[in-house]
Amino acid sequence: MRRETTSELALLLAVLLWGLNFSVVKVGVGQVQPLAYSVLRFSGGALAMLAFLRWREGSLGIRRADLPLFVLTAFFGITLNQLCFVYAEATTTAANVALLLATAPILTAFLVALSGQERLGRRQWAGVAVGMAGAALVIEGGSGGGGTGSLLGDLLAMGTAATWSAYSVLVRPLLQRYSAVRVSTYMMVIGVLFLAPISLPSLLGQDVTRIPATAWTAIAYSTVGAVIVTNILYFTAIRRVGTARANLFLYLEAFSGVLFAALLLGEAIAAAQLLGGLVVTAGVIVGRGGRRPEPAAAPVGPAEELEAPTEPLV
Repeated sequence: MRRETTSELALLLAVLLWGLNFSVVKVGVGQVQPLAYSVLRFSGGALAMLAFLRWREGSLGIRRADLPLFVLTAFFGITLNQLCFVYAEATTTAANVALLLATAPILTAFLVALSGQERLGRRQWAGVAVGMAGAALVIEGGSGGGGTGSLLGDLLAMGTAATWSAYSVLVRPLLQRYSAVRVSTYMMVIGVLFLAPISLPSLLGQDVTRIPATAWTAIAYSTVGAVIVTNILYFTAIRRVGTARANLFLYLEAFSGVLFAALLLGEAIAAAQLLGGLVVTAGVIVGRGGRRPEPAAAPVGPAEELEAPTEPLV
C-alpha cells in the first residue's frame, strides 16, 4: 500500500474517531459530572502527550518568553473550550454539537480578519455569511423546529467553536517557533492546570466508586481514542500529505458525528438541522476556495505546522 494511501486512511480513521466522540461524551456526561469528566479525560491525555513528545522530539522545553502566550492560548483553547463543550453535550444533542462545531473554521476566518493577521477577500466573507446562516438553521431546527436540542446547549456549542477559533488565531506565533505536537502537548498540560481548580467541587462531589463501567469506558475512549490516538494519527499523516488534503477529511467529522448520534443514541435529526449542516459545510468550502486570504505579515515556518491545529479537541 502506498504511503499516501496509508496516511489518508489514518486521517479518515482520526476523523471517524472524533465523530464518534460526540456520542461517547454525551453518554459520559450523563453519568459523570461534566467538569469531572473533562478534567479526568485531559489529565490522562496531557500525561500521554508529554510522553509522546519526549519520545518523538527528545525534549520537553519551551522558551520562557513564550510562556505567557502559551498560557493565554491554552486558557481559550482548552479551558474555556472544554467548559463550553462538556456543558453543551450535557444540555443539547450530540448531533447539534457536531454540526455547530463545524463553524470553527468560519469563525476563525472572521477573527483572523478582525485581528489584522489576514485580509479576507469577497469569497471568504461570503463563506462567513453562508456558514453563519447554516448555524442559525441548525439552532432553529434543533431547538425550535422539531428537533430535541436546547437553545442554551446550542449557544454553548457555538461557544465551543468560538473559543477554538480564538485559540487558532492566538496560536499562530507559537507554531512559527515550535512543532504542532509540542504546542498541542503544552496546550493540554496548561489547560488542565486551569481546569483542575475549577473542577475541584465537581471532583469532590463525584463518588468515583459509583461511576458505572459505561462512564469509565467513555472517559477511556475520550482520552485514548479522541485525544491521544487521533493526535498521533493526524499529526503524523499531515506531515506526509499536507494540510490542504488533510482538511478535506475534516468535512466528514460533523456528518459522522450526526450519523453516530442517530445510530447509537437514537437522536432524532430534524430536516432543518441537516440542511443547516450542509449550509455550514458549503460556507467552509466557499471560504477556503478561490484566492487565499492575504497575510498581514509574511509567516515564518512550514505551512503544515502553521495550519495544523484546525481540529478542535472534542
